[in-house]
Amino acid sequence: MFLDLDITAEGQADVPPEWAAYITATRDGFQVASEQTGGVEVFLYCGASVAAVATNLGELLDRLREKGIIPALSAFGISSLLHHGFVPLPHCEYEGTYYLSVGDVAHVFRSDGAPSVDLSHDFPWLVGKSRKDSVPDPAMLLHLLTAATERKAAEAGNSGFLMLSSGKDSQAVALALAEAGLTYIPSVTFSSGAEDPEPPVAADVCRTLGLDHVVVEMPRTPSDVARILTTFFESSARPGVDLSQIPYVFATAAATPTSGAVFDGGGNDAFMGYPVTGKWLAKVRFRMRGKALVDVAQKLFPVDSPLNYVARTRPETTFPGRTIRFHESRSFMPGAVDTRPFWRRVERETAHLDLIDLFGAVGERHVGYGASMKKHVLAANAIGMDASLPWCDSELADYYFNLPERYRYDLKTGENKVLLRRMLLQYLDYDANKIGKHYFGFAGAKFVMDNKDYIRSEIEACSLWDTTGLDLVRAWLDKVGSRPLLYHSILTVFMVSGWHNHSRFLTPNRVLVGQQSTGA
Repeated sequence: MFLDLDITAEGQADVPPEWAAYITATRDGFQVASEQTGGVEVFLYCGASVAAVATNLGELLDRLREKGIIPALSAFGISSLLHHGFVPLPHCEYEGTYYLSVGDVAHVFRSDGAPSVDLSHDFPWLVGKSRKDSVPDPAMLLHLLTAATERKAAEAGNSGFLMLSSGKDSQAVALALAEAGLTYIPSVTFSSGAEDPEPPVAADVCRTLGLDHVVVEMPRTPSDVARILTTFFESSARPGVDLSQIPYVFATAAATPTSGAVFDGGGNDAFMGYPVTGKWLAKVRFRMRGKALVDVAQKLFPVDSPLNYVARTRPETTFPGRTIRFHESRSFMPGAVDTRPFWRRVERETAHLDLIDLFGAVGERHVGYGASMKKHVLAANAIGMDASLPWCDSELADYYFNLPERYRYDLKTGENKVLLRRMLLQYLDYDANKIGKHYFGFAGAKFVMDNKDYIRSEIEACSLWDTTGLDLVRAWLDKVGSRPLLYHSILTVFMVSGWHNHSRFLTPNRVLVGQQSTGA
């Protein structure tokens, strides 16, 4: 869905009905916002002569190119991908382009006859905003989820498949599919090997519910890996560097059918809430204070060291994984931006938030929507399908967010999604406490070792990097056998490289990274 915003016309413009949920006409332009659950991506471009919105970044870039507009890549955006694995919202990988998600509002208006934009943010899922008046009832939760799943399936022509892990969220969507009578929609689970705990749990649930179930494994040869990932890179308007992006790509590429939507269990963490765990509390308590001390520590600790967690700002403690630091990225990326001042500013702006709200307003806002849900969208779009998130439903979110606190999370035990756990136990005999937390992932270090030549060739072919400066990345590749956690950094550089080398949105008009950025 795409719309030109004619902000040069006098008077109030009409907003097409299909955009009414996202755009409101104002006296001097438009107000653009996402839906409160973030289930639909909204992208805004505001340039010297054109303002436009779209629900798909690729469509936005294609329509801009038709107008002769090719946005430059954002130095801040690409640097953020390297440093954290996502671009902080509402920023994007392209200059003048914004990804509006939960709580983001853009006021597009006339300024001397040209488009201008003011951005604001008000996160809707802060603890103090909950009415706490919803009646906790597993049957009501299942009813709302089933209704949401039916609506999403109808939008997709009742066709597609479910990405099914052993986790609570996708298991609940599988239950909802069965409740809705949509048992002909199959489920797909990625397996990282014989020891992977995900497939047996997923298979048992599918047998119970009468759903078809397919297990997808790693491609058998490096040539198959290269073929599948190249197709993914070619179709991607932006790079996906989430650590689960690669298995998502392999799982969706091997799945059937190939029309409709790829359903996923993501999108509910923000409104369900996340209690403070001991591990997270330790990261917050023992982190280093002071810019000078942190700068020194980041240079002393190896990139794969767990000690890097202590050299972060308070907001950054909500981010998973180890990251490439600025002193490393600038060694191989000309024009790399130091993103640390951005997060120090966010730290000041969020100092009043307790840790539960910090996780939602920072961690979920940026990582949940900007990385985790992004990987699902990119993988689905790469095979010509839509991404569908049944949990991202306004009525469902409103119900769950306004439950009494003890039914959302337990601060004493650190248990999250309490009512969801009860629903699964009652209707599926699924004991989340017994099964435990299984992260959808894969054997990353082994993947790097098995495909080292391909990974090296994509990185060295990327014109974003300085060839000499890549000695650091080459050293990481040489050491990954003895230091397996280096795969995090290697795959981040690799995924950006592959996208920049092959994306149809960057060729044949290859664009360079802008030296200035609105984000820095």
